[in-house]
Amino acid sequence: MIESFDFKQMIAGFLEVQNESGLHAHLERCAIELGFEQFAMGHHVDLTGPPENAIRVTNYHPGWIEQSLGERHFVQDPVHLASTRTAMGFLWSDVPAMVKMTERQAQILKAARPYGLCEGYTVPVHVPGEYRGTCSFGATSLENLARNGLPFANLIGTYAFEAARRIMRTRVPVPRIADELPILSERQRDALVLIGRGKADPEIGTLLGISASTAHEHVENVRKAYGNAQRPLLIARALFDGQISFMEIFGR
Repeated sequence: MIESFDFKQMIAGFLEVQNESGLHAHLERCAIELGFEQFAMGHHVDLTGPPENAIRVTNYHPGWIEQSLGERHFVQDPVHLASTRTAMGFLWSDVPAMVKMTERQAQILKAARPYGLCEGYTVPVHVPGEYRGTCSFGATSLENLARNGLPFANLIGTYAFEAARRIMRTRVPVPRIADELPILSERQRDALVLIGRGKADPEIGTLLGISASTAHEHVENVRKAYGNAQRPLLIARALFDGQISFMEIFGR
């Protein structure tokens, strides 16, 4: 139980683990110590043919894994959907209050119960520029949940996912996007946000109170800073780099 749980040792285990089998074993020990029985950690990708740089570590029942893959539950998994609506961990019993579930999504939760996944706790892990992911802990019930088990599950899920990312990078090197971010002026950044909103150069000029030719110059300078990228790629790169945010594009 958590009273005898060596937190420092848990952290050290995730920092020192060198391969997926070691990560699997350490995460399983931690899950059981917290009072859970099963776990699944990974990116939200097509699990029937996952990308080489995607993470997946689990001890879920083989029968549930087979059913999930065969019926492609991962496409409409309500837990995955709920994880996009919060920055903190959540109980599976709270999912219906977090998202408006379809009949199929409700059936997915129901179908998992015979495999010992009656209740659980999911920790969202979102790293900009990477696939969305989660670390989930499941059990037949939470009667054996350790004291302060859920806050500790948040920490364990985060450390475990970062360990998996580190291990994955030794197999699949992360592509180098750029050594340094382009330095943009305030006006160039304003123009970049408006490009993301689908505005043409004349509209950008009107909104910024400048001429269309000056707006065009700002846009072209931003494109040059990003290697003459076309507008769709330019926005994707700027969002990835953190030059602008989704809130700025979709805001008013």
